[in-house]
Amino acid sequence: MCGITGIVDYVNGPNEYVLKNMTDALAHRGPDAGGCCKFKDCALGHRRLSIIDLSESANQPMLSDDGQTAIVFNGEIYNFKILRQLLESKGQIFRTKSDTEVLLKLYIDQKFTMLTQLNGMFSFAIWDEREKLLFLARDRMGKKPLYYSHWGKRISFASEIGSLMNDPEISRSIDPQAMSEYFLYDFIPAPHTIFSQVKKLPAAHMAVVDPSGVKISRYWTPPEPDPVSNYEKSKYSLLEILTDSTNKRLVADVPLGAFLSGGIDSTIVTALMSKSASETVRSFSVSFPGTTHDEAGWSRLAAKSLGSDHEEHRVDFKIEELFPKLVHNFGEPFGDSSAIPTWRLCQETKKSVTVALSGDGGDELFGGYERYVARRLQNLYDCLPTILRKKIIEPLILNTRASTDYYGFSMTKKLKLFIEAADRIRTDGLALTPQTFTRQQVNRLTGLNYDPGLDPAIDHAERWMNVDPVSRMMFTDLQTYLSEDILTKVDRTSMAHALEVRSPFLDYRLVEFACRLPLRFKIHGRTTKRILRDATRDLVPSAIVKRSKQGFQVPLGKWFKESLKHWAEQRLFESSDGLLDREVVGQLWRDHQENRADNASKIWLILFFNEWNDQFGCATSR
Repeated sequence: MCGITGIVDYVNGPNEYVLKNMTDALAHRGPDAGGCCKFKDCALGHRRLSIIDLSESANQPMLSDDGQTAIVFNGEIYNFKILRQLLESKGQIFRTKSDTEVLLKLYIDQKFTMLTQLNGMFSFAIWDEREKLLFLARDRMGKKPLYYSHWGKRISFASEIGSLMNDPEISRSIDPQAMSEYFLYDFIPAPHTIFSQVKKLPAAHMAVVDPSGVKISRYWTPPEPDPVSNYEKSKYSLLEILTDSTNKRLVADVPLGAFLSGGIDSTIVTALMSKSASETVRSFSVSFPGTTHDEAGWSRLAAKSLGSDHEEHRVDFKIEELFPKLVHNFGEPFGDSSAIPTWRLCQETKKSVTVALSGDGGDELFGGYERYVARRLQNLYDCLPTILRKKIIEPLILNTRASTDYYGFSMTKKLKLFIEAADRIRTDGLALTPQTFTRQQVNRLTGLNYDPGLDPAIDHAERWMNVDPVSRMMFTDLQTYLSEDILTKVDRTSMAHALEVRSPFLDYRLVEFACRLPLRFKIHGRTTKRILRDATRDLVPSAIVKRSKQGFQVPLGKWFKESLKHWAEQRLFESSDGLLDREVVGQLWRDHQENRADNASKIWLILFFNEWNDQFGCATSR
C-alpha cells in the first residue's frame, strides 16, 4: 500500500520541487521508501509501504527495461503471480518479485485492455514516453483513491487531496454543488470534490492524458440480477468464491490480522482466515462501554468460537485532540463519524500487524442494511390514506421525545428514519442515498441552491431504473456510499497509520456473483443476507448468524450532551467565515440539548466543515 503523485505539463515541464512537496505529504501512506523520476513532460512521485517483495529493487517509481515507461502504483494485485506466468510465457524477464513490475510489463504487452485482467485494489499512473501519454486507473470498487486537477495542457494527481493541494497552481475555490452534497450525504460523491478545480477519478474508470486533453471512460459495470438462478447451487458457489477471495488476500511478506466486530461479515472473514492460516489469527476490535453502540460482547463471542488471538480496545482517547488530525487526514469535508472508532481500530491494529482483513462490502452486496427491508415496506405504507399518514401517524412519531441511543435499540428512532426516507423517495424516486440534512435544510444552512441534475448519486440511481426498487437502492449504494464513504473512511484512517486493509467481499468475482443474484436470495421477509447466512452456517456461531445488523456507529448524541458538550458548543460557533447560517446552527444545537431531536449527525457535519475550513482557509463569505 502506498501513495502516488505526478505532474504532466506539456508546455513548461513539471516542477520537481512541487512534486517533492506533494510526495512528502504522503509519507504516512508509505513510510518505508520514497522516490521520484522525471521526463521532459512528466514527473512521478511515490511513497512505499512494503508488503510484497520487501527488497529495494521493488521501490517506485519503477521504470521499464528501456527506461521509456514508468509506473507509480498504490494497492495490491491478488492475481499477479498468474499474470506474471502469462507474461513469462511470452518471453518477459522479471527483475523483482513485485506486483508493480507485473503491472508495468502488462501495460507494455496489452496497453489499456490490461485492466480487465486485474483482480485487486489499485490506483496507478503509467507514463508512456514514446506516446507522450499518461494512463490513470482506479479499481472497480474504488478501494484506492485518485484525485486530479486538469486545465489546459497540465494535470497533477495524488492519492490524497491534501497532497494535491501542495500544487500552487490549483485554485482553492469551493464547489457549491459539492458542498451541498456533503451536507446531504455526509460525503461528496465522485467525481466531485469540495474544490471546484479538483476531481476524483471514479471507481472502475480510467483516464488517458495526452496533449489533446483528458479522456475518461468506464471500463467495468456491475451486472444486473439473473432471475433464474438456482439457490442451492448459488449457495455453494458463494462459499467457494469467498473462500478463494480470502485466501488470495493472505499473501504477504508481513504479519496479517483481521478486524472482528462480531458482525456476520467480519466473523466470516476471520473464520475463513483461521481455516487457511498456519498460525492463530490475530483479531482486533474497539468498544464503547456503557452505551447501546457497543458490540464488544459479540466480538468476544466470535473470537472465542473461532479461537483467534483477540485484542479489544476502548474508544477512550480525547476526541477533541484527535479531531484536527482526522480532518487534516481527509483533506475535504467527510461527515461519517464512524471514522473515529475506525481510526482507533487502525491505530491499535498497526502495533501488531501491517495488513488487516475486513468484512467491508457484505451489506451492500447481500442486502444487509435494514433500510433495504424498509424500502419494501414503504410500498405498503404508501397505500395508507394520505390523511391518516400526514395527520395522525407522522405527527405522533415525529413529535416524540428524541433518544440518543443507537437506532437499532430505539423503535421511535427507527420509525422516524422510516418516515423521513419514505417522504424523500416519494418526492423524488431517485433520492435513494440516505440524507442527513434534507435539501431544504441544506439551503437554509448554506444559502446554496443544490441541483439534483448535477448530483452523481442521482445519476447512479437513474442508471438502475430497470431493476426492482430495493436492488436499485443497493446498486446505487455499491457505487456511491460504499466507494466514497465506507472505503474512503477505511483508506484514510488505515493509511494514516501505514496499515493495509484488504476486503475479501470486494473481490470483483464475488461482486459480480452477488449482483447477479435475485433479490429473494438476499432478503427474505425481514431476514437480510439470507444466502450469506445459509452458506456460512458451519463457519459462524449460530448466535451471530441470527443477529441483526448493527452499524459501526459512535455515541455522539450522548457525548454532545456530556463529555463533548463544552468543546462542541465552542467549536460550533467559532467560525465558518459566514458560509453557514448561525441561527440554523444554534437551533440545531438547542433542539439536541433539549431532546427535541437527535441532531448528533448534523452537528458533527458542521463541526467537521468548520475545522476543515479553518485548516485549509478556503471559504468565502456567504
